[in-house]
Amino acid sequence: MASGRDFSDFSGSGADERTAVVNLSDLGGARSPKQADRHLLLGVRGSQLGQVIRLTSRPFRIGRSQEMELWLNDSGISRKHAEILPTPEGYLISDLESANGTFVQGERIKRHLLNDGDVIQFGPAVVFRYSLADEDQEEMLRQLYSASVTDPLTGARNRDYFESHMNAELSYARRHRTDVSLLMFDLDHFKQVNDTYGHPAGDAVLVEVAQAVREMIRSEDVFARYGGEEFAVILRDIDLEGAALAAERLRKKLADLNIQTGEHTVKITVSIGCATLVECKEPLGTELIAIADRRLYGAKHGGRDRVVSAD
Repeated sequence: MASGRDFSDFSGSGADERTAVVNLSDLGGARSPKQADRHLLLGVRGSQLGQVIRLTSRPFRIGRSQEMELWLNDSGISRKHAEILPTPEGYLISDLESANGTFVQGERIKRHLLNDGDVIQFGPAVVFRYSLADEDQEEMLRQLYSASVTDPLTGARNRDYFESHMNAELSYARRHRTDVSLLMFDLDHFKQVNDTYGHPAGDAVLVEVAQAVREMIRSEDVFARYGGEEFAVILRDIDLEGAALAAERLRKKLADLNIQTGEHTVKITVSIGCATLVECKEPLGTELIAIADRRLYGAKHGGRDRVVSAD
């Protein structure tokens, strides 16, 4: 059970905790002259570390159910844990009779009118800070978060971001009854590039591939480096047929690249596996990834340089 002492280590010195504290006054000194009219939740502990969420005029529900606006994949969170509602006086947070409680400033609450700087804990491990910010401060916070979830070599999102955002996309698809599909792709014979031309050439290939993918996808799609030479693309509101078409366009574009690495020109091909949410027995990110990954290996074992969208 959480208690008030859980908040005593928010000085930034806890080496064993995945925590962070953001003081908006540190983002350029004192409050800027712009109006602090942005109401934000800032993730300071747990898998949402660094995440920036802007509250709007709509109810905002938090819980382990994928129907919630903020989906928290944590065993200490109830399916319907808490809700934040706009009122004429400000934002009111209410606990929805959760098993492990909702805490503000270390005190378990049923209802609480939020004040700037309040630290909110959901269950034993997930913590956010409620903050008022102006436009510039919000943008700075989002840039800091973006840097923390970006692969430094390729500029793609990193695996942690991919896995957490996958859950958010599944939650969105369930609430809005839309499709979501996943492409998993791998560079064929990438080890030969490193062995033949050296690792700097391999890095150059990964950078060029990532740039080409970013030029193809939509702003609402998520492109991530899954590991090594394996990448993933989450396609919102795209069914399996559309995902297969997108994968084929991607395969052809990457096959047409002429990547310069010093005096050499490197050609690459990719193998791609496609999956969509409606194929999953359970609406879980792990199952969607498993299906796409299985088809990726099917593409590789089938001769490489191809797309597989069915078992």
